[in-house]
Amino acid sequence: MESLKLKNLKYSYGDYKVLNDISYNFFPGELVGILGANGCGKSTLLKVIMGFLEKEEGEIYLDNLEVEKLSRKEFAKKISFIAQKSNQNLNFTVLEILKLGRVPHIKNSFKGLDLEDDKIIDEVIKKLNLQEYLNRDIKSLSGGEFQRILLGRAFIQNSEVILLDEPTSALDINYSLEFLELLKEEIKAKSLIGIIVIHDINLASLFCDKILFIKDGKIPISGEPKDVIKKEWLEKVYNFTPEILNLENNIYILPKRGKK
Repeated sequence: MESLKLKNLKYSYGDYKVLNDISYNFFPGELVGILGANGCGKSTLLKVIMGFLEKEEGEIYLDNLEVEKLSRKEFAKKISFIAQKSNQNLNFTVLEILKLGRVPHIKNSFKGLDLEDDKIIDEVIKKLNLQEYLNRDIKSLSGGEFQRILLGRAFIQNSEVILLDEPTSALDINYSLEFLELLKEEIKAKSLIGIIVIHDINLASLFCDKILFIKDGKIPISGEPKDVIKKEWLEKVYNFTPEILNLENNIYILPKRGKK
C-alpha cells in the first residue's frame, strides 16, 4: 500500500463551503488526528472520503486507484469506518456484529464465512479480550464496551484504512486510553492508515503521529504534534490561548478561564 491521497476536495452545505480545496497524503503506519473547532468540516471530510457525501470537486486515491471507481465490496475491503454514534438498539449479539466485518471478504455468498474468516475473527477476539461478551446482546453493553466491539469489527474487516469519527467522545478517560492504545498498536503492527477526528487535543498529542487542523475549509497547518500544537495555532484555530506543558516528551495543554 502506498498512501491515501486527497486532492483539492471541495464540499458545501448550500452556500456554506465546508471543505475548500483540501489536499493531504496519509501514509501507512501512521495515525493522523483531524482537529478543529466545531462545525469546521472534520466529520464532513470523513463522510466525503467514505462516499456518504458526494464531493463537488477533487479526487481521492488509494494505491493510485480512484476510490469512487471501486465497487462497494472492494471499497469495504480497503476502507472501514467507525462512526461517532452507531445504532446500538438492534437485536444482535456481539459475535454477530463482529462477523459482519468479514462480509466484504465472503467468497461464496451461499456458503458464507469460511475457515480463514473464522480464524481472523478468533484472532481479534483474543487480541481485544472479547470472549466474555460474545453472546451478549449489544443493547446490554456500555458505551465503552460497544465502541470496543466496533473497533474489533473494524480489525476483522482487515481494511488498509480505518476512519474514526470522534470514537472516544462519549468515553471516560480509561476507556479512551484503552481504545486508542489498541488502535495505535494495530496501525503499527499492520502498517495501516488511521484517520481519527478527535476533540481532545491532549489525547491527540499522545497517540497521533501527525495532526492536521481544519479552519475555514482549509488545512492551515499539519505535522507532528510537537510542531503544530503551539499557542499561535491554537489561537488561530480555536480562538483561545492555553498554557502548554512539555512533560516526558509529551505535549499537554491547560485551558485558562476566559478566551484570552
